[in-house]
Amino acid sequence: APATGDWKILDGAIYCGGATPGWLATTKSFADFRLQLEFKGPANVNSGVFLRSQKEGQPHVTGYELQIWDMQPAGFLTGSLVGTVKAPPADKIKADAWNTFDITARGDHFVVVMNGKTILDHHDKKHAEGVIGFQCQADQKISFRNIRIQELKKAARFQQKTLEDTQGE
Repeated sequence: APATGDWKILDGAIYCGGATPGWLATTKSFADFRLQLEFKGPANVNSGVFLRSQKEGQPHVTGYELQIWDMQPAGFLTGSLVGTVKAPPADKIKADAWNTFDITARGDHFVVVMNGKTILDHHDKKHAEGVIGFQCQADQKISFRNIRIQELKKAARFQQKTLEDTQGE
């Protein structure tokens, strides 16, 4: 899995100081999951969380990028899936304080809760499975901590039978 950029552990968090851009990814791929984490950066921080990305290629193209940037020119602000769906303008990132993301991806359904408020509830089926990663942009400082990934069981699909269907079984 990719590990590019200047990542290190600082004060119990995964920290990127922005000397070199890159990303850090899980070794395992995930399909249906709940991801909880905290992130911290300055008010103008530009980063992201990659969801269902592939290990090769650009992670924001091969999967989804959950935006952490309140000033993205095309309007894909914090909580948006860049290039897919814009989150409505939400509360701004709390500068230099810990912010929370609680992300649920089940099938084509994505729900993103930031700092306790649902900011995205969207269906998209472009990417079904991939790694989870963190973005480090040049000249940006970002920290991530308290990262928890819970794999979710696929929703059970069953066929309901009527009484007439069961006749003769």
